[in-house]
Amino acid sequence: MPADTRLNGIHFMLPTPFKENGEVDIAPFKRLVDCAAETGCTGVVGLGVMGEAHRLADDERTAALDAIVEAADGRITVTVGVSSESHALVTRRTKEAGEHGATAVMVSPGRMAKPNEPVLYRYFEAVQAVTTIPIVVQDHPGESGVFMSAPFIARLNAELPDARYLKLEDPPTPPKITQVLALTGDNMAIFGGLGGSFLFEELRRGGSGTMTGFAYPEVLVALHRLVAAGDIDTARKLFYDWVPYIRYENQPGIGLSIRKYSMVKRGLMDTFTTRPPSPSIDKPTQDELDDILASLPDIPAV
Repeated sequence: MPADTRLNGIHFMLPTPFKENGEVDIAPFKRLVDCAAETGCTGVVGLGVMGEAHRLADDERTAALDAIVEAADGRITVTVGVSSESHALVTRRTKEAGEHGATAVMVSPGRMAKPNEPVLYRYFEAVQAVTTIPIVVQDHPGESGVFMSAPFIARLNAELPDARYLKLEDPPTPPKITQVLALTGDNMAIFGGLGGSFLFEELRRGGSGTMTGFAYPEVLVALHRLVAAGDIDTARKLFYDWVPYIRYENQPGIGLSIRKYSMVKRGLMDTFTTRPPSPSIDKPTQDELDDILASLPDIPAV
């Protein structure tokens, strides 16, 4: 386990690599985690939406988790997605994450036929009852179908000792950061997501960093460092220079395949295969992506 397990800064959201035949490919996890560590990320996140966790069998989840923790080797933190559709399964996955060496668990609500806060609270309460590591509350209604208000998030933070972090993906994210921080103060660190689309504004609103699978984490690390140093003008230029790629990568539906394609071009993975029904990008999209990449400035040195 890392000596400092506090979560902060840029966390690289890991995809699950697949072979051409659709089987999980464990070997590239080492390259992906090394990339995160070597580019200045403070952590990685595995088995989230980008990791296609909902399409993995239990033995595939465990193999991926072990590969990520082994590759991290105490250099950076490891947050593991444990979200599920039942209290029984989310608690089982939470205990497994702690037993296998994760630093924190990331928990998004399961889909609910009639979303209501009492049932939603009991879901997170069940995680608190079994966890031995911190909880990252994932607020992603576009995926979960469940909206969590700022007061409800603040209640989780106040009443559940390990609900110390928020992964905020409920746009518009900058105003919600202000709302949550007004209620939680320094007791909850907030991370963005959504491909870093609003990271510049999120950091200026008091966000602690981001947890996203953006294929060029060096850009996000440099942006975080510039804002922390108060060099807002340089940070703004860096962000705006990369907006064309950020915009293109963050397309609904095919964003995962785009990120995987870019990671293959970087040598981090061997295929950009996704597990159906996740769509793969077609040849014209690949050509458009190559055109954007060719027009971007140099990747920042970190």
